[in-house]
Amino acid sequence: MKTEKLVSKKSNRCLNVVANQVESLRINNSKQNTFRIYDNGFIGVDGSLGEADWEQLEQSAKAKLAQGIDYPETHSKQRVLTVDATKHIFDEKDFIPAVQYLLDRLGAENPQFLFSNKVQLNSSEDSYENSDGERYLYRGNQFLLSLAIKLKGSPNIMDEGYGAESLDFDEDAICRDVKLICDAFLNKLPHVEEDEVTVIGGGEPLQYAIQHLIADLYFNNASLFADELGQKLFNDKLSITINRNPAEQINLPFFDAEGVVNEGYVNYLVKNGVLERLLTCKKSAAQYDTPNLGCAGAAYNGVPNVGAEGLDVQNTATDLCELVKGKAVFVSDTGGGDMTPSGDISMPVMTAYLFENGKLLGRLPEFVISANIFQLLGDDFVGVTDSGLFKFGKQKHFVYKAKIVNKA
Repeated sequence: MKTEKLVSKKSNRCLNVVANQVESLRINNSKQNTFRIYDNGFIGVDGSLGEADWEQLEQSAKAKLAQGIDYPETHSKQRVLTVDATKHIFDEKDFIPAVQYLLDRLGAENPQFLFSNKVQLNSSEDSYENSDGERYLYRGNQFLLSLAIKLKGSPNIMDEGYGAESLDFDEDAICRDVKLICDAFLNKLPHVEEDEVTVIGGGEPLQYAIQHLIADLYFNNASLFADELGQKLFNDKLSITINRNPAEQINLPFFDAEGVVNEGYVNYLVKNGVLERLLTCKKSAAQYDTPNLGCAGAAYNGVPNVGAEGLDVQNTATDLCELVKGKAVFVSDTGGGDMTPSGDISMPVMTAYLFENGKLLGRLPEFVISANIFQLLGDDFVGVTDSGLFKFGKQKHFVYKAKIVNKA
């Protein structure tokens, strides 16, 4: 028999922004508690909100063993680890004045636009302990900026957006980034004539590949990459990890929902183009006799399952200009998309800009990106960097070559 206790505390201060003005402040403090018990190959789980009655949760979880939910009982060595990654961002009294001053400045520097949506100051405390003697505690926080940008007189709810998360607040960097976008948005350019272009995006094509790297799909012959585990499938420069390193991630616990702590906080899904592992939780790893990636997720009152928090693509360059020589297309907003069973991707692009020499030159008409996932992550993969275009926060650029189809 094995038992686990998990507690997640969140404190969120959220400013609602409307037309360049802080309209309201919402403060939300929450606490989620989870008790799990494993016995004879089954799991029982119960959870609660607010203060926990652990004796009651334990009895309820034991009773749920009778539901017969299969789950392996794994054991580990005793280990205790605490990481406090919190940084001072604002004194609480300064949060609203600082954000309002930022909005005033954004409005003055970009008079043709209105700025709305949310600005958040969040903190968290997550703990995990089990009957084997493992005890983990993580504390973190973040400044989260999510601005909807609307051209004055536009019939749209929003025309552009700017978002970033950070462990600090840099007004000058934010204003520089937003003005870069707004100036480029106002300069309308004609279609790009080339059939194939270099694309700078946020890793949107990866979503199509990742869903095919879930262990359940892979071992049931429902994956594009079936029978390719351990094989080189992608570009030598492509490495995809579950990275929960507190020194590199923002407000993310170093352990997953099952208390798994990877060596060095990192585990490879793809390493130098080779498919090393699959997305798993402890159950699917045991079921298919494959290594556990350490990426489980779970609702506070639910059974653990496969997650992808901490999914990261390793940088291949220190600056965007190292990856992009000449002109490229910077994708700001996509409108869905799909992938065929053979890996062909069609991804409509709603907002994009012409990029050259580290600058956005102007806004392009709508078009569709057309690519094959094997080619896009293979020979057409250029690289990844989190430095170059924007100066504030953590914003990664995923660069690849693809064909584009211009809309009439």
